[in-house]
Amino acid sequence: MNGIEPRDALVLITGAGHGIGAATARRYARSGATVVAVDIDEDAARATARDCGAQGVPAHARRCDVGDAEAVAELAKSVSEDIGEIDIVVNNAGVGVGGPFLDTSLDDWTWLRSVNLDGVIHGCHIFGAAMAERGRGQLVNIASGAGYLPNRRMATYCASKAAVIMFSRCLRADLRPRGVGVSVVCPGVINTGILDRTRLRGNALNERDWFARAFDHSHSPDTVAKAVVRAAAHDRSFVPVGAEVRLAHHLLRLTPGPIVDLAARI
Repeated sequence: MNGIEPRDALVLITGAGHGIGAATARRYARSGATVVAVDIDEDAARATARDCGAQGVPAHARRCDVGDAEAVAELAKSVSEDIGEIDIVVNNAGVGVGGPFLDTSLDDWTWLRSVNLDGVIHGCHIFGAAMAERGRGQLVNIASGAGYLPNRRMATYCASKAAVIMFSRCLRADLRPRGVGVSVVCPGVINTGILDRTRLRGNALNERDWFARAFDHSHSPDTVAKAVVRAAAHDRSFVPVGAEVRLAHHLLRLTPGPIVDLAARI
């Protein structure tokens, strides 16, 4: 199945106020797409839309809490009525929880899951239904290398991203006969500012500098944005971004036990 090229496409991106989402919106705009920038922070979404509009393409901003299914359904309705039918949806919105598992609360799990997993499911279910009816569309879900590389500080986050990877693979098989492509993009460590949207618990509160240093030596969000555009254009199934997560993916297939043990101790 062919993917969808960016030029003249209508692209909706969640979590578009910051980081990967904002970079993806700008890259799509530079490639000639009409962009709908969605974020729970409406001012941030508007700022991204202004950046996109400066490229000479139509750009729109919408506020939405992707963890709220009714809000996503209303978003889809308003975009369809006011702008048009979406060609590509990038489910990017995400948050983090860091710290030992027993120091996290059930509320932390519910909060993170509502954005990282439920938000992806809501976007795929609601926008995917319209795409399947038309027989055309691309869904790009942003997971993480953390979805297959364990980390003792991030059980909650890793679990949510692992779920997105498997969900995306299942959905790809399910929707492919109906003309809808599904890609999952797995970035490594990316300097997105997600630390500002991460709840740190237990001794992770004392390791904030460790997290910050990791992001200081990371890839830029635009690296992921390029991969997202390519994934949708070529209907790629699974896209690790960054040499470290590509290498880890291959090594896990060859020697999973030692790699998992090493990653978990870091």
